Order: sequence, then C-alpha cells, then structure tokens
Amino acid sequence: MNDLALELARQARALRLDARQSSAPDSEALQAFAMSVLAELAARGLVAGDEEIGCYAAPRFQGH
Repeated sequence: MNDLALELARQARALRLDARQSSAPDSEALQAFAMSVLAELAARGLVAGDEEIGCYAAPRFQGH
C-alpha cells in the first residue's frame, strides 16, 4: 500500500468516516476530507493547487 492511501485512511478514521455507514456522513467531515484529499493530490502535482514560493506543491525545475 502506498503512503497516500495510508495517509487518506488515517484522515478518514480521524474524521470518523467509514464506508459502511448506514446513514449519510456529516457534511463537514466530508468537506474536510475532500479538502485534505485535494491538498495531497496537489502536493503530488496530480491536480492544480496553490503554488507559492517555497511551497511543496510547486513543480521542481528539471533543466539541469
């Protein structure tokens, strides 16, 4: 299992999210989880995200 999957599982447990829930999960927990998923994907360069100077989400220069 890769580190992204383990991190997302940790965050889901912390937010008390479970795929077996019989009722709809809390919308605030789902929103928090979605934002953390997007942040992780942006950090890996897989989706667009905030690019700040020194930010880990900014692509590295490949010219050397």
